[in-house]
Amino acid sequence: MTRALRPMRDGLAATLALALAACAPAPQRPTPAPPSALPTASVPSSTATPEASPLVAKTPESPWPRLRAQFAMQRCDYRPQVQHWVRAYTQSPRHLFVKWQAALPFIEIVADEIETRDLPGELAMLPFVESDYRPIATRGDRPAGMWQLVPDTARAQRLVVDDEYDGRLDALASTQAALDLIGGYYKEFADWRLADFAYNAGEFRVKKLLRERDARTMSADELGKLPFNKVTHDHLDRMLALACIIEDPARYGVKLPEGNADTRLVAVDLDNGMDLRVAARLAGLSIADVRLWNAGYRQDRMDERAPHRLLLPESRVERFRAASAAIPVAFWNDWHEEPAGRTGALDGWAAASGIPVEALASANAMTPGESVSRSATLLLPGRETRAALRSESVAARNTPRTHVIASGDTLSGIAHRYDIPLKRLRALNPQMHGTLRVGSRLVIDADAG
Repeated sequence: MTRALRPMRDGLAATLALALAACAPAPQRPTPAPPSALPTASVPSSTATPEASPLVAKTPESPWPRLRAQFAMQRCDYRPQVQHWVRAYTQSPRHLFVKWQAALPFIEIVADEIETRDLPGELAMLPFVESDYRPIATRGDRPAGMWQLVPDTARAQRLVVDDEYDGRLDALASTQAALDLIGGYYKEFADWRLADFAYNAGEFRVKKLLRERDARTMSADELGKLPFNKVTHDHLDRMLALACIIEDPARYGVKLPEGNADTRLVAVDLDNGMDLRVAARLAGLSIADVRLWNAGYRQDRMDERAPHRLLLPESRVERFRAASAAIPVAFWNDWHEEPAGRTGALDGWAAASGIPVEALASANAMTPGESVSRSATLLLPGRETRAALRSESVAARNTPRTHVIASGDTLSGIAHRYDIPLKRLRALNPQMHGTLRVGSRLVIDADAG
């Protein structure tokens, strides 16, 4: 497998040109490489409350109109096989909706990068074709991440791939690398269809089969007869089929999920690494969600070679920034879980760990004066042992997902989001009756969604 690049927007003229280019069989677009489009916010390395500087962010918008405005390839009528995949994807509109909904935070990231680079919007369908937008972890030389990059290709794109951090699983870093790669293929072959073939089959395979022919003069039928294997031709057909559906979802009876500040991820730059468990508690989020959005960190801590950055929902960034100031930076990154084993006040553990009780309380989502029960498990300063890390990794894979209740949530809406029966959701959470409390956690089936 291989991967991607991005050009910059030149204003209204470029947008109009894209609209006209949507009808052309093989549009040509320049591809300069601008800086990242993802909104960012920094967290200063200070124990004082961070200054309330505004986020460098756009007003959250639905990604779908933005992607449609970037569409530039022949889609629905490219060749008959595209409609075959359209029918396959729309056989269960509800199933497709659930998949897109789960992918929405990552789609927003890809849409930002595509829009800023002025790339074809169809490229946002590639992670769906590759992985259903899931940051899939693998071992050895197998492809990984939502863009399914192999280690050698990832490293060639300057991604770090090791046991502590895998840039292929980092949604932002992998998207930038994949789009850089695809953009490079476009520069070489001057055709986005061949760029997709190169991404799937490799650039040398494309060169060998193309020989001296100019792809810009080749029809879809001629390209379809190039002797790639079926998987490579299907790769392009599936990408165009998904773009065809996104272009006019009502035509196929499909509903697309809409994003908001809870689904739009913001890149929060840190002056030091931070344990993901601590970050989740400071932001009031499920650790399962924080791990999913920041899957590049193979353990909960941030290695020195890894970027010190978190992807968090825009709605939780200000809370996280304020809460992080309660913990001295020296204590951000190295934590371990330990059974309490006794009942007592939290300040006893704080004194033994050499950390302010307020900081320990924040890291454990507790109040400073709260009593600790004998059966509790505390998050305490100090790096996890290797044995504990392996145990934690196994436990994390077997732990059911949870959902942190946000304003406006309903049980039926949550059941719909995770595609599980409402009756099952109630059975898993018998304590939830009447009005849902914002910030409370619901247990979600481990195999749901």
